Order: sequence, then structure tokens, then C-alpha cells
Amino acid sequence: MKKSDITKEKILRAAETAFGERGLYGARVDEIAALAGVNKRMIYAHFGSKEELYVAVLDEVYSRIADQEQQILSDDADPAALMRKIIEGNFEFLCHNPTFVKMVLWENLNGGEYLKRSVAKTKKGASFLKLREILERGMKEGVFRDDIDMDEVILSSQMFVYSYFSNTHTMSYIMDRDFLGEESVKKRCRHITEMILGHILKTGVNG
Repeated sequence: MKKSDITKEKILRAAETAFGERGLYGARVDEIAALAGVNKRMIYAHFGSKEELYVAVLDEVYSRIADQEQQILSDDADPAALMRKIIEGNFEFLCHNPTFVKMVLWENLNGGEYLKRSVAKTKKGASFLKLREILERGMKEGVFRDDIDMDEVILSSQMFVYSYFSNTHTMSYIMDRDFLGEESVKKRCRHITEMILGHILKTGVNG
């Protein structure tokens, strides 16, 4: 890897930390430069502005989860097994990538303004298209009910997972339970997986 690529990668990692903690408007370029161990001028040389660096971080975090989804969905397993794998995979990803959750929260507060300039829609759109193909195959093969709303199933498979991690601190306090504990995450993952599969599987079909 070239020195310039290494520097760019260091800046991206530092910016992801800073933007995740304080958002676009709270994070400072000086802080990002210090975290990356580079001169502030290097940030502008590589990214042009703080806003473009923020978009680059959005690209990075969305690409990371979408690439994992594509890897899971490229498997030739049966449709029910793939739906199980994608839910479990997203639970595992968000458990080990808390900055993704924070970046999505911040960008929602921004009204999605900067997401429109990122590759997020293209990357996640490819995952959603593949999920539709899997659901269609499941219906055709008689594994899934033929009256399911595919868009709602896809939305549930994403949002039920994300909302768990975006509310861990508040709900952990309210329910007196460590939502980020290993057993809690596994328990919630099993519940969501069985809930979604229980809704889409035809009666008598095991998933």
C-alpha cells in the first residue's frame, strides 16, 4: 500500500471515531488530524473539506455492512437458511461495529442530507435486491408463504436489528439488563430470527 493510501486510511479511521462521537458539526478537523497523527493540511489534500470527509466515512461504514451482506447472500443455501444468516450476520456486525449505529443516528438527525451524496443507496440497494430474489425463490419453491410483503420483510430484517443496538443504553437502564452482554445479544437475535421466519415460512415448513 502506498504511503498516501496509508495516510488516507488513517484519516478515515480517525474521522469515523470523531464523527461517530460528535457528529459532523461537533467534530473538529483539528481533532481528526490529531487522532490520525497527520497535519491538518493532509485532510484537505485528500478530501477537500470536512463535509466531503464525512461523506467518505458514510461511504466506508455503509460499504462495510453491505459487503458483508453480499458475501452472506452469495451463498447457495436454501432461502430460509439465508434469511437466518443475514439476520444473524447483521446482529454480529452491529455488535462489533458500534460506530455504524452512531453514524446512522447522526445522519438521521441531519435529515439524510449527506447520505444522498454517498454510495449507501447503491450498496444497500444491491443487498435489498438480492434479498428480494431470495424471498421470491422461497415463495416459488414453496418454502415461504406466497402472500408475504417482501419490502416489509426486508425492512423488518434490517430495522429490528438496528433498533436494538440504537437503543441499548436507554433500554438497558430502563429494563435493568445489559443489552450488549453476549447472552442478551444472542437471545434477541434468536427472537428476531424466529419472529421473522415464523411470519414468512409456510405452515409445516421448518427453517
